Amino acid sequence: MSRRARLLAVLAPVVAGAVAVPSAAYARVPVTDYTMPFTCGQAWTGDSRPTHSPSALSIDWNRDGDLGKRVIAPAPGVITRVENLGSRSYGLYVILDHGNGETTLYAHLSAEYVTVGQRVDTGEVIAAVGSSGGSTGPHLHFEERRNGTDVQPYFDGVAFTFGSTLASKNCPDVPVVGDWNNDGTDDLGTFSRRVYGWFNLLKAGQVTRARRGLGADRPLVGDFDGDGRTDLGVRRATTPDYVLRLASGAPAIKLRLGAVDDKPLVGDWDGNGTTDIGLWRPATGMFWMRWPNGSVRKVQLGSTSQLPVTGDWNGDGTTDLGVFDPTTATWSLRMVGRDGTVWTGTTRLGAAGDLPVAGDWNGDGTTDLGTWTPSTATWNQRYATTATSASPRMVSKVFGTAR
Repeated sequence: MSRRARLLAVLAPVVAGAVAVPSAAYARVPVTDYTMPFTCGQAWTGDSRPTHSPSALSIDWNRDGDLGKRVIAPAPGVITRVENLGSRSYGLYVILDHGNGETTLYAHLSAEYVTVGQRVDTGEVIAAVGSSGGSTGPHLHFEERRNGTDVQPYFDGVAFTFGSTLASKNCPDVPVVGDWNNDGTDDLGTFSRRVYGWFNLLKAGQVTRARRGLGADRPLVGDFDGDGRTDLGVRRATTPDYVLRLASGAPAIKLRLGAVDDKPLVGDWDGNGTTDIGLWRPATGMFWMRWPNGSVRKVQLGSTSQLPVTGDWNGDGTTDLGVFDPTTATWSLRMVGRDGTVWTGTTRLGAAGDLPVAGDWNGDGTTDLGTWTPSTATWNQRYATTATSASPRMVSKVFGTAR
């Protein structure tokens, strides 16, 4: 029997209108722990048909009013393709590589918010549902692939039943760092990507929760009005709008900078005690720093597949730049001395798949490095050398919800 004949036999319907349960070769549980590609809590119905191209193992996802709905990364990965075929085939589509030969494909999109080579985390928005290409109506065409071939889709460890409706469990925690009790030392926190965005702030062993924005938004933390208190904010998921809520209760600060696929960040660029907005553009490895007068300064650092980090690496009161490579756990840090001298260096901390975190763990005015391991919600904080310690001290804590 030819390969095509074997494939057609696997995909043949058991009854009219139904899709067959695939053979063991196609139904193997993936290495990647996929969750649904939609915002936390949203219910979607997924179906297929024997003649579905390129495979009956592809899913067409639908729900009422689905045009323009956010498409969310179901697992970490690197964007390997963003292409627009116009009015034919997939139309506008994106491919996300999760490693181990496993990829996911998203087609018939109305918009994409990512760049080829960019690394995305679970829960990040990558596109919007549309009806481009050879589509007869709005929906998301979705495929799970192994070595380029469609396989039985799995979500949250369970094989998907075609024709069923599921509620998305794509509700991950994201690590955030800030001085929540204003004692000069940075504390741990998470941003939970629920229907709404929830900051969970660890203060002296107690957790305080605050709702800000939507779960798909990107969290931002800093002293945005210079009053000495840490404020919470977000950047919108599908617009370049920063909404910064002030602890004082004053009206929110609303600013706009960059493009949707930029990664937002903040820092005190001029050392005046007030946190300003900025971004890192994955496509070019360029940092943009917006100064209080509205001007923007740009610095080239890093490559598309890395992640941006910021901190006061030399303790001079101004925020410096850096990037983290989650494949090799390598940090590349850039700092500027008081005389304008620029110094760069690299160090290793963490393990593959960790997310970078940075904070002043001991209140000495210098930012220390750390990582957060998503699978265990473990924080690994590195304290810098001191007069009585020749080597850095490592402290591990568990906080947040493991993925």
